[in-house]
Amino acid sequence: MFLIGGPAFSGKTLLAHLLNQGQIICLDEPDFHNPEQSHRGIPFLKELFPDKNFPGRPEKKLTYKEAVGLIQECEKVISPYNLGVKTADWVFIEYAKIYNDLSYPAIAVVRDIRDVLAEGQLPEWVGGEKGLNDIYRLIWKNLKIFDLWLRYEDLVMNTEEVIHKISKLLSYDFKVLYRWNAESVHHTMFKLDRHEMLKSGTISKSKVGIWKNSDRKFGREIWITAKLMGY
Repeated sequence: MFLIGGPAFSGKTLLAHLLNQGQIICLDEPDFHNPEQSHRGIPFLKELFPDKNFPGRPEKKLTYKEAVGLIQECEKVISPYNLGVKTADWVFIEYAKIYNDLSYPAIAVVRDIRDVLAEGQLPEWVGGEKGLNDIYRLIWKNLKIFDLWLRYEDLVMNTEEVIHKISKLLSYDFKVLYRWNAESVHHTMFKLDRHEMLKSGTISKSKVGIWKNSDRKFGREIWITAKLMGY
Protein backbone atom coordinates (compact mmCIF):
# COMPACT_ATOMS: atom_id res chain seq x y z
CA MET A 1 0.00 0.00 0.00
CA PHE A 2 1.09 3.56 -0.61
CA LEU A 3 -0.31 7.08 -0.46
CA ILE A 4 -0.01 10.11 -2.77
CA GLY A 5 -1.20 13.57 -1.86
CA GLY A 6 -0.63 17.28 -1.66
CA PRO A 7 -2.44 20.59 -2.07
CA ALA A 8 -5.05 21.20 -4.76
CA PHE A 9 -3.89 21.17 -8.40
CA SER A 10 -0.31 20.23 -7.61
CA GLY A 11 0.02 17.39 -10.14
CA LYS A 12 -1.25 14.54 -7.99
CA THR A 13 -3.68 13.24 -10.60
CA LEU A 14 -1.00 13.14 -13.30
CA LEU A 15 1.32 11.26 -10.96
CA ALA A 16 -1.40 8.78 -9.99
CA HIS A 17 -2.05 8.08 -13.68
CA LEU A 18 1.65 7.58 -14.42
CA LEU A 19 1.84 5.00 -11.62
CA ASN A 20 -1.16 3.03 -12.84
CA GLN A 21 0.76 0.33 -14.63
CA GLY A 22 1.59 -3.35 -14.27
CA GLN A 23 0.74 -4.57 -10.79
CA ILE A 24 0.14 -1.10 -9.39
CA ILE A 25 -3.34 0.39 -8.96
CA CYS A 26 -3.61 3.97 -7.75
CA LEU A 27 -7.12 5.23 -7.00
CA ASP A 28 -8.10 8.87 -7.38
CA GLU A 29 -9.57 10.32 -4.17
CA PRO A 30 -11.59 7.21 -3.32
CA ASP A 31 -12.60 8.70 0.05
CA PHE A 32 -13.08 5.35 1.76
CA HIS A 33 -13.93 7.26 4.95
CA ASN A 34 -16.85 9.19 3.44
CA PRO A 35 -19.83 7.16 2.10
CA GLU A 36 -21.14 10.20 0.22
CA GLN A 37 -17.96 10.39 -1.88
CA SER A 38 -16.74 6.78 -1.85
CA HIS A 39 -18.00 5.83 -5.33
CA ARG A 40 -14.40 6.10 -6.54
CA GLY A 41 -13.34 3.46 -4.00
CA ILE A 42 -14.83 -0.01 -3.74
CA PRO A 43 -17.36 0.47 -6.59
CA PHE A 44 -14.51 1.43 -8.94
CA LEU A 45 -12.35 -1.46 -7.76
CA LYS A 46 -15.23 -3.75 -8.68
CA GLU A 47 -15.12 -2.29 -12.20
CA LEU A 48 -11.41 -3.04 -12.44
CA PHE A 49 -11.67 -6.50 -10.85
CA PRO A 50 -15.19 -7.80 -11.59
CA ASP A 51 -14.29 -11.36 -10.57
CA LYS A 52 -13.14 -10.40 -7.06
CA ASN A 53 -15.23 -10.24 -3.88
CA PHE A 54 -14.70 -6.92 -2.12
CA PRO A 55 -15.97 -5.77 1.28
CA GLY A 56 -19.25 -3.87 1.20
CA ARG A 57 -19.15 -0.13 0.62
CA PRO A 58 -19.49 1.57 4.05
CA GLU A 59 -22.88 3.07 4.81
CA LYS A 60 -21.62 5.29 7.62
CA LYS A 61 -18.68 7.63 7.95
CA LEU A 62 -15.47 5.90 9.02
CA THR A 63 -12.57 7.17 11.04
CA TYR A 64 -9.39 7.52 9.01
CA LYS A 65 -7.95 4.54 10.87
CA GLU A 66 -11.00 2.43 9.98
CA ALA A 67 -10.69 3.61 6.37
CA VAL A 68 -7.06 2.50 6.19
CA GLY A 69 -8.12 -0.89 7.57
CA LEU A 70 -10.67 -1.13 4.75
CA ILE A 71 -8.00 -0.23 2.19
CA GLN A 72 -5.85 -3.03 3.62
CA GLU A 73 -8.73 -5.47 3.10
CA CYS A 74 -9.13 -4.32 -0.49
CA GLU A 75 -5.44 -4.75 -1.20
CA LYS A 76 -5.61 -8.32 0.07
CA VAL A 77 -8.48 -8.97 -2.34
CA ILE A 78 -6.48 -7.75 -5.37
CA SER A 79 -3.15 -9.30 -4.32
CA PRO A 80 -0.51 -9.37 -5.78
CA TYR A 81 -1.43 -5.84 -6.89
CA ASN A 82 -0.12 -2.95 -4.79
CA LEU A 83 -2.96 -0.56 -3.97
CA GLY A 84 -2.22 3.16 -3.93
CA VAL A 85 -4.55 5.96 -2.91
CA LYS A 86 -4.35 9.60 -4.04
CA THR A 87 -5.96 12.24 -1.89
CA ALA A 88 -5.53 15.92 -1.04
CA ASP A 89 -5.26 18.69 1.51
CA TRP A 90 -5.95 18.03 5.22
CA VAL A 91 -7.44 14.61 4.41
CA PHE A 92 -4.05 13.66 2.99
CA ILE A 93 -2.37 14.65 6.23
CA GLU A 94 -4.75 12.52 8.31
CA TYR A 95 -4.20 9.48 6.12
CA ALA A 96 -0.43 10.10 5.96
CA LYS A 97 -0.14 10.01 9.76
CA ILE A 98 -1.67 6.53 9.82
CA TYR A 99 0.31 5.28 6.81
CA ASN A 100 3.43 6.55 8.56
CA ASP A 101 2.56 4.67 11.77
CA LEU A 102 2.03 1.48 9.74
CA SER A 103 5.25 1.99 7.70
CA TYR A 104 3.39 2.38 4.41
CA PRO A 105 5.05 4.86 2.00
CA ALA A 106 3.54 8.33 1.59
CA ILE A 107 4.51 10.69 -1.25
CA ALA A 108 3.77 14.42 -1.23
CA VAL A 109 3.56 16.54 -4.39
CA VAL A 110 3.77 20.34 -4.34
CA ARG A 111 3.73 22.99 -7.05
CA ASP A 112 4.48 26.67 -7.41
CA ILE A 113 1.39 28.15 -5.77
CA ARG A 114 1.60 31.16 -8.09
CA ASP A 115 1.04 28.90 -11.11
CA VAL A 116 -1.99 27.31 -9.46
CA LEU A 117 -3.53 30.74 -8.92
CA ALA A 118 -2.59 31.98 -12.39
CA GLU A 119 -4.14 28.95 -14.08
CA GLY A 120 -7.71 30.04 -13.46
CA GLN A 121 -10.52 30.40 -10.96
CA LEU A 122 -10.43 28.03 -8.01
CA PRO A 123 -13.45 25.93 -6.97
CA GLU A 124 -15.35 27.30 -3.97
CA TRP A 125 -14.27 24.45 -1.73
CA VAL A 126 -10.64 25.60 -1.94
CA GLY A 127 -11.49 28.78 -0.03
CA GLY A 128 -9.84 31.23 -2.38
CA GLU A 129 -6.25 32.40 -2.21
CA LYS A 130 -6.12 32.20 1.58
CA GLY A 131 -7.58 28.69 1.69
CA LEU A 132 -5.10 27.45 -0.91
CA ASN A 133 -2.20 29.08 0.91
CA ASP A 134 -3.27 27.56 4.24
CA ILE A 135 -3.27 24.07 2.72
CA TYR A 136 0.13 24.61 1.11
CA ARG A 137 1.55 25.67 4.47
CA LEU A 138 -0.07 22.66 6.18
CA ILE A 139 1.50 20.23 3.71
CA TRP A 140 4.88 21.93 4.07
CA LYS A 141 4.68 21.91 7.86
CA ASN A 142 4.15 18.13 7.81
CA LEU A 143 6.91 17.18 5.34
CA LYS A 144 8.59 15.01 7.97
CA ILE A 145 5.79 12.42 7.81
CA PHE A 146 6.31 11.80 4.08
CA ASP A 147 8.80 9.29 2.72
CA LEU A 148 9.29 11.35 -0.42
CA TRP A 149 8.24 14.81 -1.56
CA LEU A 150 8.26 15.97 -5.16
CA ARG A 151 7.73 19.15 -7.13
CA TYR A 152 5.27 19.16 -10.03
CA GLU A 153 7.85 21.02 -12.06
CA ASP A 154 10.33 18.14 -11.68
CA LEU A 155 7.63 15.61 -12.51
CA VAL A 156 6.99 17.16 -15.92
CA MET A 157 10.51 18.44 -16.68
CA ASN A 158 12.59 15.55 -15.27
CA THR A 159 10.08 12.72 -15.37
CA GLU A 160 12.57 9.88 -15.60
CA GLU A 161 14.44 11.02 -12.49
CA VAL A 162 11.22 11.37 -10.47
CA ILE A 163 9.87 7.99 -11.53
CA HIS A 164 13.21 6.41 -10.63
CA LYS A 165 12.91 7.79 -7.08
CA ILE A 166 9.41 6.40 -6.76
CA SER A 167 10.55 3.03 -8.14
CA LYS A 168 13.14 2.81 -5.37
CA LEU A 169 10.64 3.80 -2.69
CA LEU A 170 7.93 1.37 -3.80
CA SER A 171 10.33 -1.40 -4.87
CA TYR A 172 8.73 -1.57 -8.30
CA ASP A 173 10.30 -0.95 -11.69
CA PHE A 174 7.99 1.71 -13.12
CA LYS A 175 8.28 2.57 -16.79
CA VAL A 176 8.23 6.22 -17.79
CA LEU A 177 5.00 6.87 -19.69
CA TYR A 178 5.63 9.79 -22.01
CA ARG A 179 2.56 8.95 -24.09
CA TRP A 180 -0.69 7.05 -23.45
CA ASN A 181 -4.17 6.51 -24.86
CA ALA A 182 -6.83 8.74 -23.36
CA GLU A 183 -8.94 5.63 -22.77
CA SER A 184 -6.31 4.29 -20.37
CA VAL A 185 -6.96 7.10 -17.88
CA HIS A 186 -9.33 6.08 -15.08
CA HIS A 187 -12.63 7.86 -15.67
CA THR A 188 -12.67 8.81 -11.99
CA MET A 189 -9.78 11.19 -12.65
CA PHE A 190 -11.82 13.60 -14.76
CA LYS A 191 -13.42 15.71 -12.04
CA LEU A 192 -12.71 19.27 -13.20
CA ASP A 193 -11.65 21.11 -16.36
CA ARG A 194 -8.10 21.22 -15.07
CA HIS A 195 -7.89 17.44 -15.38
CA GLU A 196 -8.77 17.41 -19.09
CA MET A 197 -5.07 17.66 -19.98
CA LEU A 198 -4.83 13.94 -19.23
CA LYS A 199 -6.79 13.34 -22.43
CA SER A 200 -3.92 14.80 -24.45
CA GLY A 201 -2.05 11.55 -23.88
CA THR A 202 1.25 13.20 -23.06
CA ILE A 203 3.14 14.97 -20.28
CA SER A 204 2.85 18.72 -20.83
CA LYS A 205 5.32 21.33 -19.61
CA SER A 206 3.09 24.21 -20.66
CA LYS A 207 1.81 24.97 -17.15
CA VAL A 208 5.23 25.58 -15.61
CA GLY A 209 5.97 29.23 -14.84
CA ILE A 210 2.71 30.58 -16.24
CA TRP A 211 2.46 33.09 -13.39
CA LYS A 212 5.30 35.11 -14.99
CA ASN A 213 3.08 36.10 -17.92
CA SER A 214 -0.08 36.47 -15.85
CA ASP A 215 -1.80 39.70 -14.80
CA ARG A 216 -2.63 38.05 -11.47
CA LYS A 217 -1.42 39.94 -8.41
CA PHE A 218 -0.30 37.84 -5.47
CA GLY A 219 -0.48 38.73 -1.81
CA ARG A 220 2.56 38.78 0.45
CA GLU A 221 1.73 35.39 1.99
CA ILE A 222 1.71 33.76 -1.45
CA TRP A 223 5.20 35.05 -2.20
CA ILE A 224 6.40 33.76 1.19
CA THR A 225 4.92 30.31 0.51
CA ALA A 226 6.58 30.11 -2.90
CA LYS A 227 9.92 31.04 -1.35
CA LEU A 228 9.48 28.48 1.44
CA MET A 229 9.14 25.76 -1.17
CA GLY A 230 12.22 26.83 -3.04
CA TYR A 231 10.58 28.77 -5.87
